[in-house]
Amino acid sequence: MTPEKIQRLADLAEQLSDALMTAAICADEIRTVAQAELDGRSSERGRSQNVRHNYAPPERPLVDNSTFSVCWAGRTCCLRRTILFRLAQRLARHPNQYVTPDQLLRDVWDGGVKSPDTIRSAVRHLRHRLAHAGMEDLAAAIHGSGGCYGLILDGRV
Repeated sequence: MTPEKIQRLADLAEQLSDALMTAAICADEIRTVAQAELDGRSSERGRSQNVRHNYAPPERPLVDNSTFSVCWAGRTCCLRRTILFRLAQRLARHPNQYVTPDQLLRDVWDGGVKSPDTIRSAVRHLRHRLAHAGMEDLAAAIHGSGGCYGLILDGRV
């Protein structure tokens, strides 16, 4: 098998993995919202007046390759087919882990850009777009340290 075919298979495996994770996140969110709705209707019938809706955002944002958008806690930010989308996609792939500048340049910019300033600028713009879409907590979860960046959702930095 040629190196190109091997790389193509690796890329397809990564895409399939992302799609399956996205489906699992969607199913979990649907289940949570449906259960909250059912619990709410039960309380309306007088069964329970103290129903708590345990709606929590998924463990990582939903990055939708078909609409080039990021979904988080019931909000959506359309990033279109841009570097910002690719950056969000890369950071969300492995939340709570930092990504080196070399990895970001390779995965997001296909190795075509060499400047750390470019990464900093893109991160700043991504945070701004997410915050503007009402995802301030997700924007604040993008942390940088020593040129590395990560989507730190568990609160540890």
